[in-house]
Amino acid sequence: MMSETTNGKIQNLLEQAARQNNSPTAEDSSVAQATRVFPTETETEKAFSILRKRLFRIKRWNLESEISSFHLFDENGKSQPEKTAVVGDFIKIGLPGSGKDDWVRIVEIQDSADETVLTIQPSPDPTDKENKKTTSHFFTAESTNNFCLQKNDLKISFYVIGLNEKTNTEETSGVLETVRNVAAANLGSILGIQKAQWETFCENFIEIEQIKN
Repeated sequence: MMSETTNGKIQNLLEQAARQNNSPTAEDSSVAQATRVFPTETETEKAFSILRKRLFRIKRWNLESEISSFHLFDENGKSQPEKTAVVGDFIKIGLPGSGKDDWVRIVEIQDSADETVLTIQPSPDPTDKENKKTTSHFFTAESTNNFCLQKNDLKISFYVIGLNEKTNTEETSGVLETVRNVAAANLGSILGIQKAQWETFCENFIEIEQIKN
């Protein structure tokens, strides 16, 4: 679903993340952020427009990431590396050394003049024709990652906000995958690997010497 009424959406996500981190429940949240200030309003508008387009070009995410790889698939599970992402598409995420790829689906896109939010959730592997129900990710299907681009005067901020982050130990193909999911989730949490990775992603996404199409 594409919406034109997202004013305050990012602030709401940040508040949800703060509440979850202060909650005694098993769910957790994470926030990575980077901000850039531009000299003029014209440059800010131009940069926001270009960065917004980049957000939907999943192939470009590989230029911003230093660890994970990202590959876009359509709703039928067909690889579409040059496609502009839409709701219903899948993203295959590869993290070296994790033992398997993780899958997410784009479940919502919200867009306004000053904010753009792309939301993904863990999903089944769409290329697995025999198993269309089991979540193929180390977090459960209730978790979300929200990629948020925000313009405020001469400032552009980019956030990756994770919510309801709970380790997937039930929807797995067996003991080995369960162990793998626990290791991937806990290693990232304990060592800060996931947060550090997303912080680097955010910084690379907006800290560019020249804004070009």
